[in-house]
Amino acid sequence: MGFNNVSTESQKVSIVLPCYNPARGWSDLILKRMQELRAVLPAYELEFILSNDGSTRLQTEEVNRITQEEGIIFLNHPVNEGKGSCIRKGAAYSHGEFIVYTDLDFPFGIEPIVQMVSLLHDNPGCQFVYGARTKSYFKQLPLKRKVISYGLKMLNRVLLSRKTKDTQAGIKALKREVLQDLLLTKTNSFVFEIEYMCKLMQKKVEIQSIPVQPEPNLVFTDFSNKTIWRELVNLIWIYAHRRVEAVPQPTIRTNHSSETYAGGYADF
Repeated sequence: MGFNNVSTESQKVSIVLPCYNPARGWSDLILKRMQELRAVLPAYELEFILSNDGSTRLQTEEVNRITQEEGIIFLNHPVNEGKGSCIRKGAAYSHGEFIVYTDLDFPFGIEPIVQMVSLLHDNPGCQFVYGARTKSYFKQLPLKRKVISYGLKMLNRVLLSRKTKDTQAGIKALKREVLQDLLLTKTNSFVFEIEYMCKLMQKKVEIQSIPVQPEPNLVFTDFSNKTIWRELVNLIWIYAHRRVEAVPQPTIRTNHSSETYAGGYADF
């Protein structure tokens, strides 16, 4: 992957972790993943940004433990605004040439992070990488989430691109050049990524995807009707505010051979 030959100009990677009412023990998992990522990405300086979205159940001792660790930034936002807002605030604080955001419980492990950093490093034209969940992932979802997920996949293929495989997996990576497009999104909830990808496609940004599978012990939660209705309203807003002309088709290559934000947030 060429990690040991990375230039000093692109040696920092920022990893943004949105947080909302995580389960007890979350600090242990973060510290473990930090250690693992540093071991497999030795050429990079890793910056971890924990973006707290107004949690009401955040153990003080775990926060103290995290904030004492070198290389991690804890951002506390007192008002719960939603996953989109939470990630924007975390990304705005980043310093890395490459920025990855994933859920606090690392639902897909660390391998996709390594793959995404490798893709961005090895492909100068690629600006954005998204995780595409496999069929085995969808088979494990509760029925309601499964129906919603398949519906979103079909909708995205029609309105974004027929080649767009997934927009809602909880892991993405981008180069700093397209960070401003992320910061300019207005949707605060889960579906903000559709708005973001729409912006990138309008600019004909090169996008790639990698397949992702859940960790064996991942617990899938379901969504309330209130959440589903809210996301539907947000989707209508996103598509209503697109430019009237058709979205230009980007260059997309596929690399295949709780209502909490997963610790946090859950994906559709």
